[in-house]
Amino acid sequence: INRDTDQRPVRVYLLSTITVPYRKIEIPPHGNLPSKIIYSPILKTSLFHKNKDRLFYFDSIVDSGADFCVFPAALGEIVGLDVYEGRNVSSFGVGGKETLYFHKVKVEVIINDESWKFECQVGFSTKMNAKGIGFLGRDGFFDLFQEVAFNQRVKMFRFKEF
Repeated sequence: INRDTDQRPVRVYLLSTITVPYRKIEIPPHGNLPSKIIYSPILKTSLFHKNKDRLFYFDSIVDSGADFCVFPAALGEIVGLDVYEGRNVSSFGVGGKETLYFHKVKVEVIINDESWKFECQVGFSTKMNAKGIGFLGRDGFFDLFQEVAFNQRVKMFRFKEF
């Protein structure tokens, strides 16, 4: 606590900002479309359930358009969940309508070589099995931070801690 000239207490908050570069992704040619390089906000991610050790890492897109954290159903099964026993919720997204199966799990993300672990309700999607990539969404991930911001021009994203 600092004090101003009137000797009233003044709180000082030191906010840490973490900046992360986008990851380069090479997209192969498809049909008449040539190959392309894009940059995306991606973090290495792992899931834990019932005190099982980490089995693997996979990529997750930090996605401001995702309401929830959503992962492929196959990854939930690998960590020991009976995915289809979760609370099911109809969802509408880019891939159309689907059912997500929600479970409380521990999630680990690697931000600039540092491990961040948190528990949250995540949805598991059978449609995402083919891609093997997850989405870190607003409910469950973004709400861990005071601010999440993207800078497409410089290909960086940042998190401001509370």
